[in-house]
Amino acid sequence: MYPDKLRIINLLEGAVNEMELLQIMSEPVKVPDDFLKDMAGVILFRACSMSLQYITECFVKIKNICGLDFFNPYSSIPWNSVFGMRNFLSHGYGDVDAVGIFNTIREDIPPLLNTTRKMLSDIQHDTDSNQE
Repeated sequence: MYPDKLRIINLLEGAVNEMELLQIMSEPVKVPDDFLKDMAGVILFRACSMSLQYITECFVKIKNICGLDFFNPYSSIPWNSVFGMRNFLSHGYGDVDAVGIFNTIREDIPPLLNTTRKMLSDIQHDTDSNQE
């Protein structure tokens, strides 16, 4: 049913693992300015940005393998924003800011992680569930 099913599973697992790491890594950050207050914060900001780039790249690769239809059953996620974030993080350089990274981690990663776990379960069990 899925082209290159093992590759898709590996990408989804990679995204899940990275999102879990991102949540742990960013726990000490209580407000966006925590990323900017000292060198440790700046290093953490860059690490979190790279994690988001890795996560979004996983979804772009899945899109390139399967097409956009793969994401249709998971419509609660704004997939075009996910794909766009990958480009922004990869090419936006100086435009990436602490508020955006903070808000993405706090607001967008939890539902994306839950949905990605569902996607992984669905593909591992070859279901066509339209439920999230």
